[in-house]
Amino acid sequence: MRSVLFRAMIPLIRHNEAFRELHEYYTTRSVNPLTGKQSIVALCRKLLNVLFAICTKKQAFDAERMKQDVLSQVQRAA
Repeated sequence: MRSVLFRAMIPLIRHNEAFRELHEYYTTRSVNPLTGKQSIVALCRKLLNVLFAICTKKQAFDAERMKQDVLSQVQRAA
């Protein structure tokens, strides 16, 4: 399952603006920047969370909300 998620994330980063922006953020942030593969694995977990929320809450994917969730976690940690 891990390899399927990893392989699915590569084109998702390439073609989905929200995931691309998160990948760029994870790899270029000033505190604890991730390597490319680490960022992809983190985004795989994010994708699982998004899919779980879509299935359980019956809501459409909202890229802005996903980005806000990441930024709010960063602000809470600071």
